[in-house]
Amino acid sequence: MNNTNLFTAPHICLTALDPETDAASLSAWTSDGRYIPLSDEKPAFPMSALQAKEMLEGILKEADEKRKTFWFAIRTSDESELLGMMGLDWVDWPNNATYMSLSMKDMDEYRQPSTHEAMELIQRYVFHELQMHRLSLNVPEYNEGLIETMTTLGFNVEVRKRETIFRFGKRWDSLHFGCMARNWEKENG
Repeated sequence: MNNTNLFTAPHICLTALDPETDAASLSAWTSDGRYIPLSDEKPAFPMSALQAKEMLEGILKEADEKRKTFWFAIRTSDESELLGMMGLDWVDWPNNATYMSLSMKDMDEYRQPSTHEAMELIQRYVFHELQMHRLSLNVPEYNEGLIETMTTLGFNVEVRKRETIFRFGKRWDSLHFGCMARNWEKENG
């Protein structure tokens, strides 16, 4: 493989999370109705900048202490705007598998090149840098932009948990996607 930069793409770059500067963005997102449906399966609530800072500090502390998590900020290529956060929030070293989380600033961002590029970068990082065998992610079925991106990048639905999420006045399925290193290598070798 050529000496490709692990953390940059044409529209975005992956950087370290910075609790001091990123807390304000995260706090604003949690008060924005466009972000609320993306708050995982937990109840949404607005976070103060202090709460957001403490949450980010906790994520980074756990990553440093346990060496089983890796977190990235997704920023514009000039690093002027935080677009999202991406984490390998559980790395199973003995089995070479990892589970990831992705949170973009709003639902529209999942249809932008930023999400596609971030997913491509994390696949390269997971399969080449960490030498993992598989990468997994849960996605609510209403996040059509992310589902389209993941399908394009070789992820397959492995599990469908029926009607586990209640959003927008109705029940939605939670989809567990997975991608294997060998399949990714065939496409990206």
